[in-house]
Amino acid sequence: LKIYPQAKWHVYEPVNRDNVLEGAKSAFGRPVETRYDFEKADVIVSLDADFLYAGFPGNVRYIRDFAKRRNPDGNMNRLYVIESTPTTTGAKADHRLPLRASEIENIVRGLTPQLTMTLNGGGIEVGLDPSASWSAEERAFATGLVRDLTTHRGSSVVIVGDHQPPVVHALAHAINAKLGNVGKTVFYTDPVDANPINQTESIKDLAADIRAGKVDLLVIIGSNPAYDAPADLDFANVLKNDKAPLRVHLGLYQDETAELCHWHINQVHELEAWDDARAYDGTVSIIQPLIAPLYNGKSAAEFVALLSGQPDATGYDLLRGYWQKQHTGADFGAFWRKSLHDGWIDGTTYEPKPVALKNDNFGGLRAAQAAIELNIRRDPSIYDGQFSNNGWLQELPKPMTKLTWDNAVLIGPKMAERLQI
Repeated sequence: LKIYPQAKWHVYEPVNRDNVLEGAKSAFGRPVETRYDFEKADVIVSLDADFLYAGFPGNVRYIRDFAKRRNPDGNMNRLYVIESTPTTTGAKADHRLPLRASEIENIVRGLTPQLTMTLNGGGIEVGLDPSASWSAEERAFATGLVRDLTTHRGSSVVIVGDHQPPVVHALAHAINAKLGNVGKTVFYTDPVDANPINQTESIKDLAADIRAGKVDLLVIIGSNPAYDAPADLDFANVLKNDKAPLRVHLGLYQDETAELCHWHINQVHELEAWDDARAYDGTVSIIQPLIAPLYNGKSAAEFVALLSGQPDATGYDLLRGYWQKQHTGADFGAFWRKSLHDGWIDGTTYEPKPVALKNDNFGGLRAAQAAIELNIRRDPSIYDGQFSNNGWLQELPKPMTKLTWDNAVLIGPKMAERLQI
């Protein structure tokens, strides 16, 4: 970007964390990463958050910490789950309330003033507003939930699923702050993402620039927007119309996007490349190749180095050179060998940072109620579809349904009976 000041760096994944980012910005005025310590949590409230499931950032650590507190002979934690579809986390719940995804915001908005009143009053007697539009089941669930949260201030966690709207994330930040959880069970750090932007807006801006003829060279690295960009952008036709005079694609496959580019460069597989990556808490891991590249491809780092005037740079040299600049001590050789041996780099974990709520009165557009609500979730094994050519992953049974080589629309029994399905 320093070499080409008019260049723009866009980021897009179909399964992204835009809502998490926007919720943090709404609450704190800036993007931050949220971490949780479930080992210290006596009460956990999941708002459509499947944190015990592969794909949730930090889930391996969270599963271990959660499991440590599931001893019924000890100080056992309690898990409340409000969710829109059956999940691994919901299956572990002590108390579970099934709701439409669009109704969860209303429940959280109804809970927030009750929690505030109870906290300010200093007592634990809970009498939910009788005028609130709660069903009997919701009222019983909310009453127990509020009582449990207010008696476990500083030792509770409220966590929200990535797909819930930003306002629900912002409300959860406010609830955790009011309960005194921040700094005890909830922590905030710098974003793990190198470029924390709204990815949906980013791909929209790119499509608009291409249509306007503002893009002379389009470089696509390890992405397939012709296949997975939002349908209303019609990205494949944007590329077909030759608004970008030169289009270059780096990828593992001759996929839908590669077919619409002038050049396709063979990308090495992740198991063939030197690289580094940050974990959910910021810790950097060194990625070492298992085999030499089979087809003489380029890694993303090598390809970007080529664009910046380093055509012969290798992934190993780029990676080692970068960390040599970060570690300025005389013992770099020992530091490098230790990092390769351990698999991570000491001292790279992000430290918690103080943040302050910008406000706790969050507006938001409540979702209109529909006769039928469709929830689309990432697949447990093939994710957003990019791993669908891996037969072993297709054979892997789904956690809840045990289906293999298949997908399903899950319908509630009452709705199925009503529709005679």
